[in-house]
Amino acid sequence: MTSNNPIIFKKNRIKSLLPIFAVLFLIIPQSAYSQGSIFGTVTNSDLSTPQNGQIMFYGYLDDTDEEIRLDNSIGAGYDAGNWFDDFQNYLTEAPGNPYDYHFFNIANGESAALSKLIPNNSFQQEDIQLVESVGWPSPPQEFTGAALADSTVRLGWQRTDGITCRLYRRPALSSGSFFRIDDPSGDLSNPGVTDSIFIDSMVDNISEYTYLIIPIENGIMGVYSDIITIDSRPPTYLCGDASNNGIINILDATYIINYLYKGGPAPDSPESADPDGSGTINILDVVYLINFLYKGGPEPIC
Repeated sequence: MTSNNPIIFKKNRIKSLLPIFAVLFLIIPQSAYSQGSIFGTVTNSDLSTPQNGQIMFYGYLDDTDEEIRLDNSIGAGYDAGNWFDDFQNYLTEAPGNPYDYHFFNIANGESAALSKLIPNNSFQQEDIQLVESVGWPSPPQEFTGAALADSTVRLGWQRTDGITCRLYRRPALSSGSFFRIDDPSGDLSNPGVTDSIFIDSMVDNISEYTYLIIPIENGIMGVYSDIITIDSRPPTYLCGDASNNGIINILDATYIINYLYKGGPAPDSPESADPDGSGTINILDVVYLINFLYKGGPEPIC
């Protein structure tokens, strides 16, 4: 997981600030308030305090997940029993807009959801008590990605029956919001990708991007996946040209066999020897190349 350095509100510090907040409410005109911090305590169902590293959460506005913020987004976090975020870091924040947060304790499986309207004040306290969960879908394993020669980024993961995936992206240099890419409108009724592959065609072929997945099962949103970083610059190798001679032919299949089973040299570009795009080099890549060369199979998709 990536991490940032958000401003941390210790539990006792939040309590000590409440009188100051009250004074500010008295001396500042209501019209001067902005939609600012939301914060509160987090407790397990038995009222114990989750340890740092056990709580993950994300939030979104306007009944869409076109933009989401995580517990590790700038201005958000969890520390020592307290969570916090800032509405002003959302692009569409405004008083009266609906907001949703989903909380997960990855240690004991408990969870909670918070759904309200953005208040017209600067500080909003919302304490969260987790409850025993019927279970949320686990994020997919083997989440990987790579830039392709056609100027797109290919994302792949291990598919699980009954679980669909929503995909989100942000520039790697950003520590703010992620934006949904499988359905940029953020339609919550759209469960996402049913396959184990997604092609991101909206990259600039210059920048690095970070990606994550939120799994969906029977309408239930699970905890987000590992966050991966992908360089969108197209590769310089020829996909399927394991021998690096500039063309794709039977010699490439032979080269992969020699590498896998006869102690032959590794490909100059390992990605070139993964024509099926699985993320690993194995005998299936040989079969894929032969099907492409002699049986009208699909083109290599390293």
